[in-house]
Amino acid sequence: MIALEQLNCMPVDEFVAVLGGIFEHSPWVAQRAAAARPFASREDQHATMCDVVASATADEQLALIRAHPELAGRAAIHNELTQHSTHEQRGAGLDACSAEEFAQLQTMNAAYNTRFGFPFVLAVRGHDRESILAAFAQRVQHAVEHERATALQQIERITAFRLAELVSAPLGAQIMAMHEQLARFSDDENNLTCAYLTTAHRATAAAICDYMLGAGLDVHIDAVGNVVGRLRSGIAGAKTLITGSHYDTVINAGKYDGRLGILLPIAVALDLRQRAQQLPYDLEIIAFAEEEGVRFKSTFLGSSAVAGSFDARVLDSVDADGVTMREAMREAGFDVDAISSIARDPATLAAYVEVHIEQGPVLLDAQRALGVVTSIAGSVRMLVSIHGVAGHAGTVPMALRRDAAAAAAEIVLAVERRCASAPGLVGTVGRLTVLNGAINVIPGECELSIDIRAGEDSLRDAAVADVLAQIEQIGARRQVQIEIRRVLDAASAPCATALQAQWSATIARITGDNKPLHLPSGAGHDAMKMASICPIGMLFVRCGNGGISHNPLETLSVDDADIAARVFSDFLLHFKADT
Repeated sequence: MIALEQLNCMPVDEFVAVLGGIFEHSPWVAQRAAAARPFASREDQHATMCDVVASATADEQLALIRAHPELAGRAAIHNELTQHSTHEQRGAGLDACSAEEFAQLQTMNAAYNTRFGFPFVLAVRGHDRESILAAFAQRVQHAVEHERATALQQIERITAFRLAELVSAPLGAQIMAMHEQLARFSDDENNLTCAYLTTAHRATAAAICDYMLGAGLDVHIDAVGNVVGRLRSGIAGAKTLITGSHYDTVINAGKYDGRLGILLPIAVALDLRQRAQQLPYDLEIIAFAEEEGVRFKSTFLGSSAVAGSFDARVLDSVDADGVTMREAMREAGFDVDAISSIARDPATLAAYVEVHIEQGPVLLDAQRALGVVTSIAGSVRMLVSIHGVAGHAGTVPMALRRDAAAAAAEIVLAVERRCASAPGLVGTVGRLTVLNGAINVIPGECELSIDIRAGEDSLRDAAVADVLAQIEQIGARRQVQIEIRRVLDAASAPCATALQAQWSATIARITGDNKPLHLPSGAGHDAMKMASICPIGMLFVRCGNGGISHNPLETLSVDDADIAARVFSDFLLHFKADT
């Protein structure tokens, strides 16, 4: 293991000597990349080396591909593999092929090389012999240029894994670099939007999967698209501490909401492995596939499946293009009949903890990098449809109108008035639409959303009851029909006192702050679902720009990411269940 800081300061010949084998038998890649130092992160270094390959001549690229050994081929038989390749092929079980598997690989190697003129290149980490054979069978059908590009893409993955094994780097910079990489995958070419099971969403899942594989985790993607990585303790019967968050986003999102709770634990897990720090329990990092509900209005989809509270009725939800969730999942290769098997057994769990940006200004105003969450506000969300009578804007007297928009305006103000009446209570009308509206037409139909939250369910429920009563009065007085559909009813979730104490203790150890700030979360989080099966705890991390979130202006500093990572690492090393 070598530190990135050391690599940045080395003479070029030493730099090449250390990294010359990252790209198989091709030290020229490291030689050319050396001039771009210093690198801010391992991702920065890897991207620079990949750029060197991308700008190389076609002959140089072909030579790089041909430098890779066949899988279970002649070099492996004669023990001529490099140390990297030996480790990789052994990890995929290629050193333990049956006679039939070995013969099949030899046949496929020969057929592939004859067709393309270079060996089959595959980043085998995360594969087994069966999936390798399946990849062989699929890719041998490709056109030559397509397969050449695929080989170079696989080399990028191989070298990223190799660098993770060899180079340690500052945690904060690593975390920020991974966020930047994930932000490249978007449904909107101008802003970050990542909705459930879109092309961008699936690319994001694949990238997270590779981050987890690079950290040495056992990885799989479950039947709803959660990306799950496990760092095993090796202790029989050990309980599991789960951490994670969601990787989908709102429309026109920031880079850090949800994703910090995935990427920070991955960076810490790799750091623990690099430092040979063993945990006395299994650590499971879950990148929940969906929490925001943008595409199918199906909030907390990923965590509800893990918590065993998945509502199968959402499978019939329809997106804006008329595609049902069931159809989208099947098209993505997921087995909807296997969703029930995702649920965790509470008896096997120690706790669930989540690291998240605050999404508010409290930490920023208090000049604190971190805060301990005391509870997560419960939320009731409703969709309201108002049916009045459309009419001519110039001919219908004011007293005879049944104006849907005027009724909607009253409802908006009723929500604002009621939810401003008590501390800790908030209410929002986030969507308001006049259907078929025109400048000279009295609105006949309106739709709006209502979101009411509080840290105490009784406070929230009283407000909801009052708002519903006022809506009924508004409808009767204005002679409009109002339909209300509840789309979310989430109870507030208190964070376990013992976990709050452990967060406080670890913040004090790392930062010297003996009285860390404790604060509630007004935003909903996957931890709310997980609270039904195990104790939960949350760590908030300061965000800048006035605490703005769900917005491209959402920010996080490298220093705060680094402090949060060091605190999380210390928390894991000192974590005690059932205290």
